[in-house]
Amino acid sequence: MKQSQLSPLEKTIAKKIDRTKDKANQPGYLRKLVTKLHLRIEAALARGCEYDDLAKAISETGVKISTATLKQYHTEYRRELEAEAKDISQSVSSVLPPEESPEETQKVDTKSDRKQSAIDKLFTQK
Repeated sequence: MKQSQLSPLEKTIAKKIDRTKDKANQPGYLRKLVTKLHLRIEAALARGCEYDDLAKAISETGVKISTATLKQYHTEYRRELEAEAKDISQSVSSVLPPEESPEETQKVDTKSDRKQSAIDKLFTQK
């Protein structure tokens, strides 16, 4: 359809569409993209891919990202996850009862053995 065949309203809409920003150019988009793709990036790195290969693959889709940016964003997100995991494990260990030492466990076992033997004696006498 030619531009001249559009109504004034359609021309206005077409101009607005032409002026919209690429999503990849919006602030924070690349960081969010790397966050969403984190597990896939981790898997690719585990398979032996390098950040350079991954940056090229992403750029081929039209989203321009340099190797350095990809590596930086991915490393930062990985550190955030590790810090969260550390915080969670510390809070969980503060809620759980402390682990018993082997000596304490042995004392409990000895007491329960004595109780059981006393019960056994009672029933064998009758």
